[in-house]
Amino acid sequence: MTTFEQIVEMFDTLAGEDLTVWIERGWVRPDSIDAGYRFSDTDLARVRLIWELQYELDIHRDTLPTVLSLLDQVYGLRHQLRHLAAAVSAQPPAVREEIARALKTSQN
Repeated sequence: MTTFEQIVEMFDTLAGEDLTVWIERGWVRPDSIDAGYRFSDTDLARVRLIWELQYELDIHRDTLPTVLSLLDQVYGLRHQLRHLAAAVSAQPPAVREEIARALKTSQN
């Protein structure tokens, strides 16, 4: 787990005020403890993503909620597709072949 101060130190242009805003807006959801916040690896990845969008790609702060929502949807769909692929892979060969045929037919 990583602290608030450690997160700010990791990114040379990240101001503590910005990280606080990201937490208040729910863009990052670290665990709240008596001494502040504790960030998981997932939280750290989310901070890195937001930092890159805002500071490196110069995405305006007002646009970030839309961009983050769309990215969350993409990640969610990828997760669902992995589960669907695993479920299809667990089927007997005849069922997998029928699914493959149905997919080819629907693409035409």
